[in-house]
Amino acid sequence: MQKLYVPPLSEERVLELERLYRKTEVPRVRTRAQMVLLSAEKKLKVDEIADIVRESSVTVLRWLHRYIAEGIQGLLDAPRAGRS
Repeated sequence: MQKLYVPPLSEERVLELERLYRKTEVPRVRTRAQMVLLSAEKKLKVDEIADIVRESSVTVLRWLHRYIAEGIQGLLDAPRAGRS
């Protein structure tokens, strides 16, 4: 599995992620924030994070890439067409 770590986070970024983790009512978003925090703060490998959050390594890798590219907004679900 590819090695990928989120670069060290500023205190402001950590607080944003912790706020998102604690306040969101969307379980998927909470899990994504947890993935980023585990990578950045604990320097866990993708496979280790996948075991903790019970997702595939491919899923963890996708969300870490999205966070690196888009920041917090990248962890949120994109709008979808159709009825809600």
